[in-house]
Formats: sequence, structure tokens, C-alpha cells
Amino acid sequence: MAVEALRPWVRAVDARDAPALVALHRELWVDHDLRGGMPAARDDGVWQSYGELLQSQIAHRDGRRTPAASFEGKLGHFVVEHRGEVVGQVEVYLDRYGMSPKTPHVAELRSLIVSPRARGLGLGAALVIEVARVVYQRAGRRTLVAAEVLARNEALRFYDRLGFRTLERLVGVSVGPAKTLDVDPIDLRDAEDLAFLDHDARQQRAEWGDPRFDPPIPPTPELVRMIEGGISQDLIQSANVDPTRLREELVAHDRRGRGVAAGHLMASILGVPFAPEARAEITRLASDPDDPIAREGALSVVAEALHRAQSFGAHELLVRLPFLHPLGDDLLRLPHARPFSWILAAPAAKLLG
Repeated sequence: MAVEALRPWVRAVDARDAPALVALHRELWVDHDLRGGMPAARDDGVWQSYGELLQSQIAHRDGRRTPAASFEGKLGHFVVEHRGEVVGQVEVYLDRYGMSPKTPHVAELRSLIVSPRARGLGLGAALVIEVARVVYQRAGRRTLVAAEVLARNEALRFYDRLGFRTLERLVGVSVGPAKTLDVDPIDLRDAEDLAFLDHDARQQRAEWGDPRFDPPIPPTPELVRMIEGGISQDLIQSANVDPTRLREELVAHDRRGRGVAAGHLMASILGVPFAPEARAEITRLASDPDDPIAREGALSVVAEALHRAQSFGAHELLVRLPFLHPLGDDLLRLPHARPFSWILAAPAAKLLG
């Protein structure tokens, strides 16, 4: 019985865990802030409000503590107990970034934390492996487990030991490159160029070993019409201005008016438990790294996106790029640019041995 009590127990979260979760989240986000991540709230009152919010979110949990009960739709929430105390947790978002049956589901680990007083006992690995087991059962053998890790974080070694490899990197830019090409919000006239840019971006990711997305789609007239429909919908939605969010697709045009690079800018005001600051990110940046004009266009998109992000109130623009994309090195040569984080992934089957 005593031996059994010493074993870590990974299980589904329930309503009784709220106080422990608030303490863990505070440890995690204050630590990330100190390492150069998003700014965490320091005020006790903010964390009390966050605790009340968290309590309301999990109040319906009825004590079904098996790991399989961790998921509600696409969202999963696991905790680990040691010596009868909740000392770690992880949230998981399970989705598929495409429509092809060959495209794997991705289980994105969020807010993985083990309290410093319980580290070195294998509890973090126990959480990740239990997540892998559950998502493998839910979504199949091709499922990937992914995580974002700050650049200055020894957790990189933890994921390396488990068998994760780097797929993407985020670069923080606070001083923009020179904008040498015209950059404008997306227009219906850009649909055909975007079809080719999307095809090339998917091809690059496939060649660089990132399996998370659908394979390249030939830029057929049907695809162009689909993109036109999406642009029209975006233009309609852009009329509904939300002062707490910014969402724009930007396109760089060469001297002949051809779209040679595109980027999706998203910015929002962070809510609790973060300080109320703006986070801005380019989530999709498409260009041909072997074409000097396209590379120039990509840098121009970054310059325009940073200008718009700063007008929104952000101090820095995060640019998400495939790990091997040479534009990342271009950006890191800018004044005050910094490596922000890496996106890592491992097949769930590999994590299970």
C-alpha cells in the first residue's frame, strides 16, 4: 500500500484541483515571463480572479478521474499526483491541420508544468506519455504530440530525451527590416498568386519533414475560386471591428504587381493571467526562399506587419517559420531580434515505445 502511494498517478482534472492548478499556472507563467515569454500578472488580485475563472470552468467535473475522461471535445486536461498531492498538469488541444485522411492529428501540449519541488522524479515524462496514450487511442497511430518551448528553457533537453524534434521556430522582431516592395491587405486579385504561394509553402514543409499539414494542392481554377470565396468572407468580417483583436492577410507585390509573399498577421490583447499587453504574430508566411525577389517580399511583409502590430500596441512581432526556412536567419540579423521559441513534435507511437 505504501509503495502504491509513492507511484505517480496521471488522471483527468476535476473541480477539487482548482487551487493546485492556480498555484502551478502562476509558477509556470511567472517563470516564462522571466525567461522572455509573455508578460505574466504579478498582482495577487489578478490570480485570485483567474482562480475563480478556472474554478467555474472545471466546476462540472464530476470526479471521473480516469485519463480517458480528460478530454471534452478537442480539449484535454491532465494532472499528476505524487504522494497524494497534485504537483503537475498539462492541457492538450487535439486537432487536424487539414482535410486529407493522411494528415495526422496533432495533440498540442499547453501549460505543461511540474512544481519545482517534485522535479527529477519523471512526472513530466509521465504526463506526456499518458497524453500520448490517450490521443493515440482517440485519433490513431499517426497522431503527433507537439509542444512550444521558449528559447531560453532547459525543457528543450527534456523534450529531446523523449524523442521530440524541431519543426518550427518563432523569431521575435522589434525593429523591422527595410520595406522595399509594396505590401497591401489581401484583395480578390491576389487569389491566383496565393494559390501558388500556398502550394509552394506546403511543398517546402513536406520537403523539410513537417508532416502536420495537408500535402501540396495543385493551383487549379477550382482552388482559386475557393480562395476568392475565403477572401470575400474575410472582407465581410473585417467590417466588424473588434478593438481587442487584429487579423489581416498581407501580400507583397513585385514591380509587375505579382504577389510574391504573403503573411497572416494576428494580434490580440492578452487576458488573465497575463499582463494586459498586445501579442502579435505572423502565423503563416509564404514565399520562395530561393527567389531573391520573393525573399525581399517576405521581409517587406514582416516590416509592414510590425508597423501594424506596433500601431495596435504590440512591442514585438513574433514570426512563425518552418525550422529550416532561411528567412529566420535573415530576421535574426536584425537589431534587437531574438529567438523566441521552438515548436517540437514526436509521433505518439514513438513516445509509447
